[in-house]
Amino acid sequence: MRSEGTGERVDGSEPVIGAQERLADVVAAAVEVAAESGESGTYTAEVARTLTAVVGKVGARIAVEAETRGFRSGWGEAIALASGGADGGAKVFRMAAAPEK
Repeated sequence: MRSEGTGERVDGSEPVIGAQERLADVVAAAVEVAAESGESGTYTAEVARTLTAVVGKVGARIAVEAETRGFRSGWGEAIALASGGADGGAKVFRMAAAPEK
């Protein structure tokens, strides 16, 4: 199970686009809006603040989703290894409890 990369599927339901690619798309859209606004003479400080806020908010959401997706993927792999269902024959060794002082 892979969680990043264009066109790859996590659970078969929908393609997953990498977080970096999603953020690049958002920034490109914001730059396009700024350029069009500048060409039409309507670019103001308020437009700049709004675009900055949009990129910041969407960027934060993308980061949280990427971290969550990475955790779920890693957790699934750990469970598969612990239950003996993973390919490759990996073994899980339990650590001994730390000695009490």
